[in-house]
Amino acid sequence: MKAAALSLALLPALVAGEQATWCDKKDACATVKGGLPKPAWWEKELKKMQPACEEEGATCHQWTSLLSDKAKGVLDNVLTTVETKIMEGSKTKQRNRVLRRNSQMDELYLSAPRNSEGSDRVFITPHIDGFLGWLPFFTAYRCVYGLTGPHETVTIQPMRDPDEQEVNVGPGDFTCFDYNREIHWIEHRAQANATLDDRMVLKLHFYEFPAIFSYIGDAFGDANAQYNFFARAAFLASQFPDKDIISRLIARGINGITLFGGSAEAVFGYMNMGIALILISAARGKGQTMLTIAGTCHFAVYILAFVFRSVRLGMLIRDAVAMKSISALLLTGTYAWECAKTGVNLKSFAVAVSGFAFSAYAFMQLGPALTYFGQELGQVVSDPVTAFPYGTVPHPMTLGSIVGLTGLRLHPTYGPKFHANYLLHVALYLTVLGLEVTGASVPAGMSYDSTYTEFMKFHQDAGNVIAHLFTTALGVAGVIGMAINYFGLNPSLNGAANDAKKTGAARAMTSPTLIAFGWSWILVRYTVPDEDVAYLTVALFVVTTYLVSKLQWSYMTCFAALAIGMGGQELAHHVSGEMPYLNSYAEVTPEAALTFILHNVWLLPFEIRAAVNVATAAYLPAINEMGRMPFPQWLDNAVGNPQLAA
Repeated sequence: MKAAALSLALLPALVAGEQATWCDKKDACATVKGGLPKPAWWEKELKKMQPACEEEGATCHQWTSLLSDKAKGVLDNVLTTVETKIMEGSKTKQRNRVLRRNSQMDELYLSAPRNSEGSDRVFITPHIDGFLGWLPFFTAYRCVYGLTGPHETVTIQPMRDPDEQEVNVGPGDFTCFDYNREIHWIEHRAQANATLDDRMVLKLHFYEFPAIFSYIGDAFGDANAQYNFFARAAFLASQFPDKDIISRLIARGINGITLFGGSAEAVFGYMNMGIALILISAARGKGQTMLTIAGTCHFAVYILAFVFRSVRLGMLIRDAVAMKSISALLLTGTYAWECAKTGVNLKSFAVAVSGFAFSAYAFMQLGPALTYFGQELGQVVSDPVTAFPYGTVPHPMTLGSIVGLTGLRLHPTYGPKFHANYLLHVALYLTVLGLEVTGASVPAGMSYDSTYTEFMKFHQDAGNVIAHLFTTALGVAGVIGMAINYFGLNPSLNGAANDAKKTGAARAMTSPTLIAFGWSWILVRYTVPDEDVAYLTVALFVVTTYLVSKLQWSYMTCFAALAIGMGGQELAHHVSGEMPYLNSYAEVTPEAALTFILHNVWLLPFEIRAAVNVATAAYLPAINEMGRMPFPQWLDNAVGNPQLAA
């Protein structure tokens, strides 16, 4: 029970998707009704309200609620443009979500990237603006809308594709990111055509949530606003640290937290940390088990990213390097521990070091963007790399890694213990190599959303949808039970003679629940772009695994659950009069075979989405009648909310 509770408690912290939007002023998405006033007009508007902006040369803010009526009219048109783009990108309506403006946070903002004193240093340090990213299902957006330019301030968004990683937001350009989850910062960069040192932008805010959560949705928006008021007050109190010791202490605290938190997310990622810790914990201290369940995660990242191609390159590189480093640490740690106990074998050590060093050298020659499929994802254009070892040794990274693993296997005492993992790692390297050689991937026309659209043509009846969710969950439980039994994680099948021995054996065993949590989240992260469904899929896997492992199902029970689940699906279609989706592509063709595979891979997420839509349609009218849950406004008095006085 503790393992399941831990998994579900950590679930909100391991958020998958940095929701993001970028729009260039030349694109149709940038069109603003009535046009956009010239930069000089905005500068005059800000300095009329904030004369200090001209004198102090530091970052300057003004709440949009305090702007002139004309500026508010322009702002409303800008907000309409931006929210339309967000809704298109996040498929708000298709996924039964609600997007609302959080205008109490909006501000007209003049940045000073050259100022690195006090809390102004936050903006040039990798950081995440909010702290509510641990809440599942809810997303807050901050959009930076350019008003002046050309200038020398560049917004860095490292988790995105290359064309969006460094953007200069000029008049009419805008970029939106997840306020609570996406890492970013600004830098001063010399530009040949720049006429301005600083930039002026609108900071616009929105929040989004599932429609079925309408009663509490506005409370999420208010919570972000309350935090923003508090953070802004702390920022202003420490913007000029030379004024007094209190300002200096606050500035150091803000900058220290920002530096640590931002660096951890940029380099490793909180979600990756959580997954790694959960899978390592699942092994219960057994080194080779850690290698099996946590040391192979990077292969899943490689394979899923290559096949499904629905991840941003920046995030893929970060995740792949993070998971690869976990594998390297586990390999090094288990090998070093064995050497410390039984001695170093020179042949084993020399072969391992040579192989891994060769692979690392090949990685440096190719670079991270090309190594992690930048070309295959269509994000990097590059001529073939011919520098040694490329052009001389075929597939040097894979070859070097396999040689390094072989070196570990050659150790007289570590090798036999490592044998199963050696075969597993080599097989996975060869699988990745096979994908690279063949270029096998899901065609663009068979994406998650297009396949779901086809699937839903055969699942319109509400009763059929709900029946499918339960029968599929039962079938999944049967498959999970078989896996638990096959890998020896069921104490009742391990020869324990009595309940006391079974209990002791269960405690010493690898945790199926934690394995299900870590691995299901990796799988949905790279295959399910519908974030609400991703959360629910992981939760369902965790709960199901916990129950099956607790009940210690036999093979017979597992087979019965799978058979009943499959039969129940056919019965649901028969009763509802809807033809099964399978019948629509029941042909002996490569396309039909791929559709069958994707149908099964996405079956549970599709049925969860269909069930959510049914529940939303049924209960939303009653939920809307409940009104909106109030959020305590205690910070308004402590910090001061100028929007209330507007």
